[in-house]
Amino acid sequence: MAGTFAEFLSRNSIVPAKRMPLVHSTAAYHLKSIAQENAIIPRPCDVFKGEDLSYFFVGRPAYKYGREESDAQEWQLPCCFIFAFDSIRSTKRIFPFDSGGFSRGLYPDHISMMNRDEFDVGTVADAPEKIVGAYFGDIQSYLMLRPKSRIEFEREFSLGVLDAEIKALHRLATSEGERGADDRRLSIEVQSASVLDMTVNKPLAVILPAPYYEEKSIRDHVENAWGAVPISYPMSSLSVKMYFALIYDRVASFYKNELGII
Repeated sequence: MAGTFAEFLSRNSIVPAKRMPLVHSTAAYHLKSIAQENAIIPRPCDVFKGEDLSYFFVGRPAYKYGREESDAQEWQLPCCFIFAFDSIRSTKRIFPFDSGGFSRGLYPDHISMMNRDEFDVGTVADAPEKIVGAYFGDIQSYLMLRPKSRIEFEREFSLGVLDAEIKALHRLATSEGERGADDRRLSIEVQSASVLDMTVNKPLAVILPAPYYEEKSIRDHVENAWGAVPISYPMSSLSVKMYFALIYDRVASFYKNELGII
């Protein structure tokens, strides 16, 4: 039986947004092994025990706010791979949030009290586009994490007291400053159990700290082996999380100037 959230996304009244790419984020340190394997390989998951999974987010990177460390080194900084949405062969699950954060109780009580699996919409056609359309209306609002107002949202879909999951997710999108509600709140997570061969399903772009692209072998691999657009961001004496805004700016610029989706 479909869960409450899946039933909501199946409504004819939801106008889907445009399809967005998938973003896989990791520390730049892992670039070397990814380049050697030419693949994003599923790894043992500590949330879904016994499964090997790769994690992607729809449209925008999603970062947890980890420990503060001033003057981070280049290998600690974010690296992002942007792929066409259909690059992965199959999806295992799709959640409208970071499932690891939810499972570890990092989200506010108004949603963490609920059953996580009620929010899995991996079997719903065009689920990411419908989530963005329902909660944000368009891609730019989703990228900037600016959801529709609560009154507008509840009125548009005639939500009542039995629509707790749908309303809780909207509240999560506006939960700035609550514990654990960082920029992974209402970020659309896509899980895959398949190897993504980057020589076949090549990335559209690879975002790295500037020192990496000063290394000719790295730039050559990104441009020639993967056929991707190399995008860099400058380094300063900052903590890791201070670089997130630079990443978001590069992603948005790529979508606007190269893909024309915003």
